Amino acid sequence: MSTERQTSDNKHVRTPMTPEQRERWKRDIAAIEEEKPEMIRLAKKIMAEKRAIQREVTELLQAAREASGLTLAQLQEMTGIHKGQLSKLLQADGNPTLYTLHRVAAALGKRLVVTLAEK
Repeated sequence: MSTERQTSDNKHVRTPMTPEQRERWKRDIAAIEEEKPEMIRLAKKIMAEKRAIQREVTELLQAAREASGLTLAQLQEMTGIHKGQLSKLLQADGNPTLYTLHRVAAALGKRLVVTLAEK
């Protein structure tokens, strides 16, 4: 194993690791491997929470769109948001900004309200 460093003339030079560097590298890799299952579990939990929020917002927007009778083309014209993006938004695909949600809600005759409540 070696480490790479950059010289003053921007050349990359590989130098062998010292035994101490090699041991530290091995400890770091072992620590990462040990933490990996927990990190994966947390990432899955976060993604599940995100999907649940997206589904909730999507259901509300889709119901409002159906109640309004607007087509995607009409909604595009009113919001300036491309039909493809609107379609993704209404299928809980993507990560819209609050401003995007505000624009869609306004076009549907609704007001976007965000609240923080106790759990």
